[in-house]
Amino acid sequence: MAELYPAIYKDFEVHPLVFSREFDKFDGHKRHAEGYDVAVRVCRPGAISGSKASRVFRLVRPATFSDFGIAKRSASQYGADIIDGKVEGASVADL
Repeated sequence: MAELYPAIYKDFEVHPLVFSREFDKFDGHKRHAEGYDVAVRVCRPGAISGSKASRVFRLVRPATFSDFGIAKRSASQYGADIIDGKVEGASVADL
């Protein structure tokens, strides 16, 4: 069964954000070959993007995700880990 987004986790909305990684050199390969980077938007239900009840966290990795689905699931898991307090320096306690 497909998961609907935004997912609700412990009274927070978790919005996975997946985007193509840009490359800085032109060597003729296609952009999608570079893979995907991810971020996650964590907010209170119904919060407007950019409000004080919403925050975006980027998952910093040296390598990209090669598959869109894996990238999306990783972003969702990253959001859950932030809500659970497992990510140092990232908190949603004040939302």
